[in-house]
Amino acid sequence: TLVNVPAEMVITSDVPRTVSLRIRGPLNHLRALDPAHTGVVVDLRGASEGEHEFEVEARNVAVPEGMNVLAVSPSQLPLRLERVVRRQLPVRVQVVGEPAPGLRVVGVAVEPATAVVSGPRLQLEALHGVATDPVNIDGAEGSVETVSTVRSPHPLMRVIEPLAVHVTVTLAPVRPEPRDGRRR
Repeated sequence: TLVNVPAEMVITSDVPRTVSLRIRGPLNHLRALDPAHTGVVVDLRGASEGEHEFEVEARNVAVPEGMNVLAVSPSQLPLRLERVVRRQLPVRVQVVGEPAPGLRVVGVAVEPATAVVSGPRLQLEALHGVATDPVNIDGAEGSVETVSTVRSPHPLMRVIEPLAVHVTVTLAPVRPEPRDGRRR
């Protein structure tokens, strides 16, 4: 269990789900030992942003009365912490389907055009935009107007505002090719 994770930080690396313990105690207690009744506590108090190796010490392992922890493996827990920040990103509309025959998409507008997202600093810096739920134009015989939800791009990220946007997909007739084969 990780405790005292700084409020403005989030862990972005994989956290090992298990550790190996060498325990000494009465044989009948060892045979009855349930892993659910043991636990390792790693204190992240005061941790800063970046890559860290946290000590996993025997004194931080909870075991039933009468047992002693002799060794913990791994003895170091590598973790990456990132500061949680906010960033304004463009909203990208995901259009799916094909309009009715003879029509084509000539424009996609979204209002508002940006969304505020919070999440791990490095992941947000790498992000170029956030997507909406798919806007289906399959068989549409005219322009489509709808409200679409803005989706979080990652479980560690959260859309702050807006949670939904107004989307307009503008359709127009397909221009027929000239009969003589030349473009005008």
